[in-house]
Amino acid sequence: DILLVTGPANRRNARMLKNLYEQTPDPKVVMAVGTCACTGGMFHNCPNVLGGIDKVIPVDVYVPGCAARPEAIIDGVVLALQKLAEKARGGRK
Repeated sequence: DILLVTGPANRRNARMLKNLYEQTPDPKVVMAVGTCACTGGMFHNCPNVLGGIDKVIPVDVYVPGCAARPEAIIDGVVLALQKLAEKARGGRK
C-alpha cells in the first residue's frame, strides 16, 4: 500500500498518523506531498506543529512544492510504486 500524506505533523494529528501507519499492511511506502508534509512548511515555527511527517513516521518519497506540481506528484507515485515493488521482493519494511 502507498500512504500519501499532505500537511504538516502536529500535536493533534501525530497519534492518528502513527496509528494509520501501523495499521497499513506491509509492504508499505509513505509519500510526503507538499512542502508542509516534507518540512512543516510555513507553519514549522508554530507551537502546535512538529515539522514534516518524518518526525512521526518514516517517509520513503518526498514531493516538495507549495503546492506540489502535478508532474512532481506523478513522478513521486512512480517512485513510490518502484519502492513498493522492491520492498515486496526483498521483504523489507
